[in-house]
Amino acid sequence: MKNFEGEKGIGMSEGEARNFLTQSKSTLILGTTNPDGTPMIHPVWYYFDSAKTKLYFYTEPALKKATNMRKSGKIYFDVDSDKWPYKGVKGKGSARIITAKGEALSHGRKILSKYVKKGQPMIKSVLEKIKSGGYVVFEITPAYFTSWDYGKMEPQTSRGLREAVIS
Repeated sequence: MKNFEGEKGIGMSEGEARNFLTQSKSTLILGTTNPDGTPMIHPVWYYFDSAKTKLYFYTEPALKKATNMRKSGKIYFDVDSDKWPYKGVKGKGSARIITAKGEALSHGRKILSKYVKKGQPMIKSVLEKIKSGGYVVFEITPAYFTSWDYGKMEPQTSRGLREAVIS
């Protein structure tokens, strides 16, 4: 089972973290490591399957993030909000390419339905690229999650922090 933690006093429950990952329209910030050990980050659209506790995204197979993941399989990720109250979920895990075209297309549709309005030509275009191998779909298996929700801070601390930051 994946370990769900929260920052002391402001962490989300496992249910809240699952709901946040399911509902958030933010991009997932994916962290990979180059062969020389330097880190790289990549924003990607994603879909979270709460029942399987897996995250999915697609990318071009020749891009650096795909190359890095095929070599090491290890990733870090972060999904957070930029509106008050700030909240998010991050973690680390492993990634693998989904090789079954039907499964890849199914996850591709779910990713697109989260970010693209129904009927837009982009949907057909991306699904065609998944079919033809122009895009590959990755599955992330998280090893653990950690979360934060500044809305859970003490009212006085929360008010002071909200007034201190630029919105």
